[in-house]
Amino acid sequence: MRAPLVALACLLLLAACPKQPVVSGPPPDPGALYFQAKKAHLVPETLSCDAKAFVEAPENAGRYSLHVSVKRPASLRIEALTPMGDPAAVLVADQGRFALLDLRNNVFYRGPATPENLSRLIPVPLRDEELVSLIAGDIPELPGGRPESATREGDGYRLVIVGPRVRQEVALGGDLRVVGVRRSDAEGKLLWTIGLDEHDDSSGAQVARLVHLEAPMAQTKVDLRLRNILTGKPPPSGAFLLGVPPGMKVEDVQ
Repeated sequence: MRAPLVALACLLLLAACPKQPVVSGPPPDPGALYFQAKKAHLVPETLSCDAKAFVEAPENAGRYSLHVSVKRPASLRIEALTPMGDPAAVLVADQGRFALLDLRNNVFYRGPATPENLSRLIPVPLRDEELVSLIAGDIPELPGGRPESATREGDGYRLVIVGPRVRQEVALGGDLRVVGVRRSDAEGKLLWTIGLDEHDDSSGAQVARLVHLEAPMAQTKVDLRLRNILTGKPPPSGAFLLGVPPGMKVEDVQ
């Protein structure tokens, strides 16, 4: 009688273990899956929120209170706040141009909206349109990229997009929410990986309230926690414009 009891116990144990749900069927067409995912993320066009950033990096490490506004495809405003809620620095990017008002050092930076310039405030190695897309919960564009393959993974999908000397893997949920993006170079070295979690879809958009970035080559980790998210309401007029205050030092950067 002992052997049947042991077998019964094993069956009960297996039944109690959670199983990863699997989507059955043939592999999806990568082009069709990419089109469906992009269509699912046409909104929000605009987003504003408060945020907390926790940064580990060789430069600009620390904890930041932020106010963030974005307008797709590539308009961005980030205000870094003092503990009293006053601006300590303001960064804007629009139409490929960048400006940073650094009230801490009384310097106004301006130049192209490159990843290096955008990292002068929060060190994330992303272009302006990539950062806007991820904050809005969308797949970041890969210039010159094309969907190469797609597989079913648990209850979601993994989509591979290949561009000139760059490869991007996108993890999608079963409802096509973006849950992770991984980008590597032609040699397979990881450039950066981003996880998106705690999605808020109350407005009809699939916006992540937690964005985690790791860039091993840059020795950078960033946790961005979004709250008080407002979608669909355009930021105030002039939100993505930044003029030089009187008496402030101006530094043109490339």
